Amino acid sequence: MAMFRDKVALIIGATAGIGRATAEAFAAAGASVFLTGRNAAVGEEFISSLRARGARAAFAAGDVANEEHVRGWVEGAVREFGRLDIAVNNAGTEGTLGPVVQQTAENFTRTFDINVKGTLFAMKHEIPVIAKQGGAIVNLSSMVGEVGMAGASVYVASKHAINGLTRSAALETARMGVRVNAVAPGGVTTPMLERFTSGNKDAQAGFANSHPMGRLATPEEIAAAILFLAGDDAKFMTGSVLTVDGGYVAQ
Repeated sequence: MAMFRDKVALIIGATAGIGRATAEAFAAAGASVFLTGRNAAVGEEFISSLRARGARAAFAAGDVANEEHVRGWVEGAVREFGRLDIAVNNAGTEGTLGPVVQQTAENFTRTFDINVKGTLFAMKHEIPVIAKQGGAIVNLSSMVGEVGMAGASVYVASKHAINGLTRSAALETARMGVRVNAVAPGGVTTPMLERFTSGNKDAQAGFANSHPMGRLATPEEIAAAILFLAGDDAKFMTGSVLTVDGGYVAQ
């Protein structure tokens, strides 16, 4: 499959979980991939493995909450590969979980800095570059961007904010040749889920059973939805939040 041959994809937050699976999928589909993450050693090891399979790949470390880092990633993708067609804004944190009455200003600030401000900075710098030839942006939301979840109020609020950013940016860019959508996963077997459940297998099983399909998604299933939104099969979609949650929010 080479549906993204001659395309360049920037994947922010690509060293684990959904981001890593997405990078693998774009590379397998022929795209050149510029990857980012906080852990330089993990990132360099990952792109080495991609290059060994024939992919064109580059990596830069940094913090999505730092606008200069984000600007540098976009410029780096263009410098490395000559253009930017697709951006996947996947960096995120669950923050500190717990009841509303236990939340702190520090947790709110850090969670929103990464999840919301990071997405805003990314789109701010991606849009002008992608608009040069047209392309797509996919933001990572969550099923809890549409509903509430007890014990995760700050994280939930940040994902509601990403949905609003996505829809607003889509309206601004609809006639610029830039499509902006989001994917809203349900529970996924990722390191974030391990942290959410403190590694408790019974809690993970219970969470899986709360999905009507009775299981969690794999990172590869979410990556497939991201590639769909980035590709020509979705060329009349913008401002959409595509829920991939095993029926969770339909309940």
